[in-house]
Amino acid sequence: MQDKELFNMVLGEGEEILKTYRPHKFRAFFTQILSWVLLLLLVGICCWGMAVDGESGSITGVIIIGSVFVVFAIVSLILTGMWCKKTVYAITNKRVLIRTGRIGVDYKSLDFSMLGAITVNVTWVDKLLHKNTGLIAFGSMSSPLTTQGVAKFAFNFIQNPYEVYKEVKAIIDLNKKEN
Repeated sequence: MQDKELFNMVLGEGEEILKTYRPHKFRAFFTQILSWVLLLLLVGICCWGMAVDGESGSITGVIIIGSVFVVFAIVSLILTGMWCKKTVYAITNKRVLIRTGRIGVDYKSLDFSMLGAITVNVTWVDKLLHKNTGLIAFGSMSSPLTTQGVAKFAFNFIQNPYEVYKEVKAIIDLNKKEN
């Protein structure tokens, strides 16, 4: 099934998908892995302190904590994979659509008439990876952008964010004039 067909059930009368985008998988997984590595360092320091103290049962505690940590990390990576598989972003001739989910599928939409702002955010992690990824966030009166550009309506981990921004902005401007 093509990405455009995934939105058929939520398209309105006379509405057509003009462009679809998918999140960059490596970038999504890297974020999860980086989070778990940082958490591992924190937990490792605490566990090392327990093991050095030589208290009775401290090695067993370290093994239990480590095992729980590994299970949660694996589950997190599986859920990230499920999110990547189901997430598709689309621009129609009337609105911005976001299809996402892990177990089920959820749709969010923002009509062009409600759209107030679009921002592009390229983080230090995006720059560090040299994958040319970023976030494009959409703001409205009901869902404003925060000072960090975080919004309810966002295209996360998008490849070529500045080019996508220009494409999306051109489509929105053209269709706002027509309607």
